[in-house]
Amino acid sequence: MLKWIIVIVCLQEITLVSSAAGRSKLISYALPENRELKKALGYNEDTYLTFQELTTKYGYVSENHTVRTEDDYLLTVFRILPRCKVRGFPVILVHGIFDSSDTWIFTGPQNGLAYILSDNCYDVWAANMRGNTYSRRHVNLNPNTDAEYWEYSFDEHGNYDVPAVIDYVLALTGTAQVYYIGHSQGTTDYFAMGSLRPEYNNKIRLSVQIAPIAFLKNIRSPVPKLISILTEDIKNFAENVGLRELFAKQHISHVISEFLCQIAPNLICGTALWFSTGNMLGSITAKNLAIGIGHLFAGVSLKTLAHFGQLINSGKFQRYDEGVKGNMLKYGYVVPPKYNVSLVSSPMVLVTAENDWLSTLEDIKILSSKLPNIVDEYIVPVPTWSHNNHLWGINATVYVFNRILEYFERFNT
Repeated sequence: MLKWIIVIVCLQEITLVSSAAGRSKLISYALPENRELKKALGYNEDTYLTFQELTTKYGYVSENHTVRTEDDYLLTVFRILPRCKVRGFPVILVHGIFDSSDTWIFTGPQNGLAYILSDNCYDVWAANMRGNTYSRRHVNLNPNTDAEYWEYSFDEHGNYDVPAVIDYVLALTGTAQVYYIGHSQGTTDYFAMGSLRPEYNNKIRLSVQIAPIAFLKNIRSPVPKLISILTEDIKNFAENVGLRELFAKQHISHVISEFLCQIAPNLICGTALWFSTGNMLGSITAKNLAIGIGHLFAGVSLKTLAHFGQLINSGKFQRYDEGVKGNMLKYGYVVPPKYNVSLVSSPMVLVTAENDWLSTLEDIKILSSKLPNIVDEYIVPVPTWSHNNHLWGINATVYVFNRILEYFERFNT
């Protein structure tokens, strides 16, 4: 237990409770970003440019939109205007865990999915779920001082965030439906939404779920498996010291990782990703790996990590386990209810990989057996393809993005 306490305190983002304020108040110790220092150290500037700075640099026009959820979180959604005279169908992109909207563009034009969609006339909306670096806002709560802000997991993403983004895009564009693309936790958010808010199925023309995460019974990744064993110990300790947010941008873990990845991207960060998601060495450029780590640690709530730990331990796709009393208050049951994915009735494509240690083919088989409207189950025909290759890989355009365009073309008519 001691080693985990040391790891959490020393390597993770430090947002601690003040002894005078009690457990409901937090103090943030984020480090200020120093771009001049990063330039002096030889960082590629794409490592630290924001979403809109990146789009402007590469000649794309983007907009910043604020979406308010039913429970008063304020989300940032970036819109990339299509590079065509006629505006195409809207596409909503939802990122994975620890991630942000940057994941769809940091590999650059011809390689970033958001750019490719824009080049093909689609109206691109890159969402940021609550709590990440772009969406750390609330009408009443301060994420730097109020612990209550961080009381959410992907359950709230599905129940509030994704529906709010869909409604906002539909209202602004005047369309009746949208396309949806999720990666990793972005798929979990979608499955939660379809189960809890099934009326939203009619608002989706087609969804593409990349590296889908729901059932985690057969996960092969050693890092999440190890953490899941200690989920309750880690969560209890972290809450006792006031820790609610992990892997936040510009906190200790991010700054160290970003620096080390500039020095030896493949050796250090490539190996770290290997033990987390599957081997990517040789399938992503060292440049993009270093840039990607600069954007990847965008913040996540402790409760989100704990929720995924519960899924691994239970082998079930179910709502957050609040304990017997908490479950009775929140759900009216002693145990948390399962997400009923049979209610996710919108047309869907599953994009998977044989070497994905998080989204394993065995778990996807369990998921797909319960989904009622699968258009296609596509396994990328590369044995070494893994979890993040789908978005960052050298051949992602060939094996994934072009195929997505083909799916959309079929549903455009």
